[in-house]
Amino acid sequence: MSADVLRAADAALRFGDWGPGYLAQSDDAAFGVVVLRPGDEFGNHLHEHHTESFVVLEGRAEIWLDRDTCRVVSVGDVLRAEPHEEHFVRNPFDETFRAVFVKTPWVDGDKVDRPWTPDPESAS
Repeated sequence: MSADVLRAADAALRFGDWGPGYLAQSDDAAFGVVVLRPGDEFGNHLHEHHTESFVVLEGRAEIWLDRDTCRVVSVGDVLRAEPHEEHFVRNPFDETFRAVFVKTPWVDGDKVDRPWTPDPESAS
């Protein structure tokens, strides 16, 4: 990575105005932004090799870990999903959710989808 300043607003989000978008990737880490509008969710998955950490910049979201633990995160919170720990992110709230994510170490293609959705009435 270079010493350039990265701006969260510069991430090209996967689904246009929402979803994840990378800012920088190198062997030691990948940095990006995830945006979820009210009602959006990002499917349950895990990473075999890297830890994924979230630093919340705006709003709130539910992050489900291993299908049984729900954490509601808000501005200033940091949450880590360890390797092999399933995580599902949804925004059941009225405001947009925005977080920086960091994957360490960066391993390209290290995402295993594990289809599952929590009950819409659970948590929040």
